[in-house]
Amino acid sequence: MINWFMEQTISLSVVCMVLLVSHRLLLSKLGAHYTYFMWIIVPVFVFADVLQILLPSMFNGFSSNNTSILMHQYYVFATDTVALSAGLFDQLYLPYLYGIVVTVIVANIVMEYGWLQQLIQRGRQLDIPSVKLNVLVHPDIESPMLAGIITPSILVPTSFTLLDESQQQAILQHEVYHYQRGDVWSNILAYGLTVLFWFNPLMWLAYRRFRQDQELSCDAQVTARMEAHSKIAYSNTLLAYSQHAPLGMLHTHYGDKTILKERILQMKKQHGKSTLVLIGMTLAIGVSAFMFNQQVHAGGQVSIANTTSDMALPVIRIEPTYPVNAAKEGVNGYVQMSFDINPTGNVDNVNVIKASPKGVFDTSAVEALKQWKYQPSATGFKDLQVQLDYVIHQPEKSVERITVK
Repeated sequence: MINWFMEQTISLSVVCMVLLVSHRLLLSKLGAHYTYFMWIIVPVFVFADVLQILLPSMFNGFSSNNTSILMHQYYVFATDTVALSAGLFDQLYLPYLYGIVVTVIVANIVMEYGWLQQLIQRGRQLDIPSVKLNVLVHPDIESPMLAGIITPSILVPTSFTLLDESQQQAILQHEVYHYQRGDVWSNILAYGLTVLFWFNPLMWLAYRRFRQDQELSCDAQVTARMEAHSKIAYSNTLLAYSQHAPLGMLHTHYGDKTILKERILQMKKQHGKSTLVLIGMTLAIGVSAFMFNQQVHAGGQVSIANTTSDMALPVIRIEPTYPVNAAKEGVNGYVQMSFDINPTGNVDNVNVIKASPKGVFDTSAVEALKQWKYQPSATGFKDLQVQLDYVIHQPEKSVERITVK
């Protein structure tokens, strides 16, 4: 699991960095709509990897083979740094730390949901026949927002009633477009991925840029057919409601002061959008994500010489943990194991055939092998064998060794 997080962190860091660095170019060449749509790359990369783990037969099938095959051999290296890292991991209980941070973030989301529900319940209903959503006036907010999940409402500040009808309609169209496009659910997905990889600062930067591009895209939609004087009025409304406020996951944020200038300038550069182009971009991104993840998994496969193409090779290989005491004492060794692969590609019936020194590396090897993932097949594989060599330096002659044939 930790290895998967690390692999995804590297991949997502590259994707987010490319999108962030090229953002200005994308915005100028593609426009707000397509630039916002480009952020679909982030969840697609993650889902593509998950699908290849859960449904690998969709991409690479293995023919059935129930016969015993040659033993594979893998090396588990340990250096002083690795030993120290293992010790720190045990001492700091990083999985618990990860869980605590996620719990705190989720608790904050629950509090935000409660706050929004209170705003909705205490809001004063406005009768606007042209808008199907509930429009509520509330004195405790400073900027219009679309709030809620299942049945969202549009919340507006009391100053909203002082605007002329065209300005009111522009704001309401902005929030309605958020609703029609499903931006609330997109925000939940984006924030969920950010929370999952909360330790990666690039994810937080990408999430903020994603939300800002969301507002730019809505501006482009609302002002696409506006005359110059209407755009000026819309810009003045943005200026009036601009504020510094944290991004909320469960509501949109109309008045984002951090990109006020960018929003006003972007309204001067209208770019159209096409459904066919969006579909084409989705397909291209999806295929690219699957190909990229296949390359990553293929790059992680290791096998000895004399293997043949019909052998089962792991698509996900969890690296065993080098026992801390063994690393400190400079102990080398190996563990030979037999195992089966069920039709879904999971490992079953792991047994230690031989180990040297006995009882030192057995637990680490078995726990790692149980988490390996293979390509699925019609009937699976039986009686496969693998050897894990635990090596800090070249093994001493006193350590019993075998030669894999």
